[in-house]
Amino acid sequence: MFFKAIRYLFIACVVFMAHVAFAQRDTSLIQEVEVVKSYQPTISDANKISSLPRIEDVEHEKPTFNYSIFSQPVFNTFSVNPLKAATFVSQVDRETGYGLVRAGLGNYNRPYGEVFFNSQNIRNTLFGLHGKHLSSHGKLKLEGGDWVKTPFSENQAEMFVKHLFRTSILSLNLGFDHNGFNYYGYPVESIPAELKNENQQINYLGSRQTFSKGLIHIGLKNEVARKNDFIFDFHFKYHYFGTKTGQREHLGEFMADLKKPYSNGTGFLQAGITFVRADSVLNMHHLAIGKSQQTWLTLKPSYLISGDIASIRFGLNSWFVIDSSDDMMAKIAPNLKMNFTPVKDVLNIFAGIDGNYIQNHYSKIAYENPFVDPYHHVKNTFERLRIFGGFDGKLAAKTNFKLSADYSVIRDQPFYYLFKYFIPGSASGRPLVDNDFDVIYDNLNRLKFNIEVFHASVEKLNLLLSGNYYLYDMESIDKAWNLPVWDAKLSIDYPVSDQLSVSTDLFLTGQRTGLILFVPSNDPRFPNPLTNAQLLNISNLQWESYDLTPVFDLNFGANYKLTSRFSLFARLNNFGFQKYQQWLGYPVQRFNLMGGLSYAF
Repeated sequence: MFFKAIRYLFIACVVFMAHVAFAQRDTSLIQEVEVVKSYQPTISDANKISSLPRIEDVEHEKPTFNYSIFSQPVFNTFSVNPLKAATFVSQVDRETGYGLVRAGLGNYNRPYGEVFFNSQNIRNTLFGLHGKHLSSHGKLKLEGGDWVKTPFSENQAEMFVKHLFRTSILSLNLGFDHNGFNYYGYPVESIPAELKNENQQINYLGSRQTFSKGLIHIGLKNEVARKNDFIFDFHFKYHYFGTKTGQREHLGEFMADLKKPYSNGTGFLQAGITFVRADSVLNMHHLAIGKSQQTWLTLKPSYLISGDIASIRFGLNSWFVIDSSDDMMAKIAPNLKMNFTPVKDVLNIFAGIDGNYIQNHYSKIAYENPFVDPYHHVKNTFERLRIFGGFDGKLAAKTNFKLSADYSVIRDQPFYYLFKYFIPGSASGRPLVDNDFDVIYDNLNRLKFNIEVFHASVEKLNLLLSGNYYLYDMESIDKAWNLPVWDAKLSIDYPVSDQLSVSTDLFLTGQRTGLILFVPSNDPRFPNPLTNAQLLNISNLQWESYDLTPVFDLNFGANYKLTSRFSLFARLNNFGFQKYQQWLGYPVQRFNLMGGLSYAF
């Protein structure tokens, strides 16, 4: 009966999709950006190329130079939510050329190169290429006093094609990433002699890891829909992810977004299917190395009733998951949001209740914490309820703000820890610590407060300020390991003159606590791994906590235009000279400098 119900639901979705139609609407570009509606901040999509990608003037192309293999100084499960900036464009009648080439060098033996190519709009079709290389071959001093090699490399290639129809944009994106790094960390103490032996097999210290990911994305999106238009947007994506340690992941997803106006409101439906398979991972259901395979069916129907000053949207979020090694499961969460606008285009008050089922597939966890056990198989996380509210609006013509709070009830939240144990017959007699992270789970309730301010003005000061404060209530364990009490971000971009522009980014992260689980007797994990319940029931298990230094990460960039085609650039990262750890035992590079030359063609 349950499978029949699912079949009938998807037949209904297909019938609903058949009523889709398109409409036309002209658009034009303007020079100044001025927000004329209540601001709605969103989380930026790291894999998305903007709807109308183009190469702007040299001073507007500012790639981010990372001081590690990560795109943010610290990876947090609940990270700062950046506001989505307006797209800054140059004057319409100004020739911007076809592309941009950058090359530079930095300390820690770091070469950098990047190229952009963007075709002119030919018959409503845009074509572009992007390639990047960044690597480092330096050393870092660990907390225990040992100097270790910390090489990393980032290689990226991508291509996009976008065709503009009368109302919609059909896009094709192809991409390939290849990143390499070392397991270089070791926590608190000096590295034991056993781990300094060449080709030691005790843990991953000094071992090389690589992540390779190929991606194809096809999407159709209506960019100029009017209130009474039928809309059918969709995207299909597939990626292949592989590691040097032998793991392979295939993920395919088709998702459709539908909108159908009715006489008294508007109906919405997000529906799709996701398939993901990972090989050579630890299957916790069978306690053996094998494969994991899941099929996700997603249905999110909702209905919107709106007026001049208020609106309400209600519906359900539902997921049906077929797991190759477990029973089929269904998750349902409410979807309710209300808006009240007492002052149009100035102030909006919002509140709602919803939930989310988070797919912790292999590559998601690998990118979140690259130093996790490469054989990991992490359970999915269910945010069964989130109650939120706040208000947003405009402080000035080009300045938006948002104040909000939300309370979440979360099940099976993963937390990372290191494992310490004795090896029988060890020459040093010291316990050893694995420098790859394992996962422990707990249920928690989280209260979050958020403030965001965003100011955007073309050829003038652009500013982003965002901050969060968290309160965690754990069910079984003592602390929300590795999660911060607060975090914040400040970004400023300012053109000093026609030739010189400067920018700064300040990342702040409050105190976090790292965890080492220590078993004083022989290592109980081998030959059989432990489940979460078994781990918590070890009678002599010791919990060792270590406070991680709060992060004050100041970055500064400058771009000086020599001619219409040549520019000099410089980037100072970790300008506060702070030595902090992104994960317990893994410090980041301290102050580093990158400089080079840009050529626009």
